[in-house]
Amino acid sequence: MILVSVIIFYSRNVITPVLTVYFKDFLGLNYSQVGYLYSLYLLIMFTTDVFTGGIADKYGRRKILTLGLLLYGLSMALIGASHGFLACAVAYGLAALGSSLLSGTLQAWYFTEIKAQNLGREEARKAYGLLRSINSANSLLIGLITAIIVAFGGMRSVFYVAAILNFFGAFLAILLLNENWGTREKGVLAIVREGISLVLRSPILRYLFIADMLFTLPHLHFLYVWQLYFTGVLSLKVETLGPLYSLKSAMGILAGFLILWIGIGKKEKSHALLFKISISLMLLSYLLFAGVSAEIVGVLALAFYSLGEAVYFTGYTLLINEAVPNEYRSTIISTRMSISASVGAVFYALIGRLVDFSGLAGSFVLMIPVFVLLALVYVKVFGMVESSAFSHL
Repeated sequence: MILVSVIIFYSRNVITPVLTVYFKDFLGLNYSQVGYLYSLYLLIMFTTDVFTGGIADKYGRRKILTLGLLLYGLSMALIGASHGFLACAVAYGLAALGSSLLSGTLQAWYFTEIKAQNLGREEARKAYGLLRSINSANSLLIGLITAIIVAFGGMRSVFYVAAILNFFGAFLAILLLNENWGTREKGVLAIVREGISLVLRSPILRYLFIADMLFTLPHLHFLYVWQLYFTGVLSLKVETLGPLYSLKSAMGILAGFLILWIGIGKKEKSHALLFKISISLMLLSYLLFAGVSAEIVGVLALAFYSLGEAVYFTGYTLLINEAVPNEYRSTIISTRMSISASVGAVFYALIGRLVDFSGLAGSFVLMIPVFVLLALVYVKVFGMVESSAFSHL
């Protein structure tokens, strides 16, 4: 599982340090067109994700994971060969479909396999923490690898490398992973309806979905803006994005140690403490980005945000997976992805105009109230956790 996850991690993230810059500067697209591409990506995920989760729960998560990797690999090759907005839109739409197949399968496969191996909660958390730490360590190399690929092969070659890695990941998934679920008699639509019904009946899941929708806004804003902030506002060279991405990855490793120090499951209200720390760090980061345009402050703000986001993602993943049953795990996770994608699709359709209106630095100011709302939602969540059957969380 760790080997397959590492290959998939490389295949999905090797393009990340230069993706926005590739669209904006290399292909010559404007801010609005880049926003439309990201909006299209999320719109396709919104319309397909919940159904791909149901398909995975019915027919098998390994099968759907493999298909998703093949489609995503093909899309990377097409993006590398694209010239202009229309060709990019078609290729990026295919990438969205591949991501939709992947989004609810790998995580669902992992947590279901953990249960199948009869691992206790603490062992499962340690195993997941190890996996996240390994991928964070690999991210240190991704930034450097991307910089080397760009320096010697140009930006297009990054996408060809991503295509090869996705195809290799599909081969490893077939060769190494067990199948789980995929033997259900119910139809896909029935599985999807029952999974959504579970979400609607659970107050904690409903609020976690609301939190995910809120967090989508600053998360996608940061993905869109951070590269342009350093190359635009701070006037750094494109080659510096690789090392900066490595800094982001180093914060992911630090997050793993921070989570172990907090002691999930060992200290009272430790889950709540995770979210207090993560949201505070991200809020501080945005205040720095918005208030001071200096290289050292920008690097510090990047580190704070990356650390906070890594802690947040780990805490959220553990929390929501403890609240969902195995047989509907892909469906519920995909439903969550689909709803967040709908929010992101609207947001990315407007983000180019938002940046044009407020400027890159000013756009950070507009996201600050979202962190305040997010904190209030988690106050409500943990208020319910303490008085419910999920008090062990």
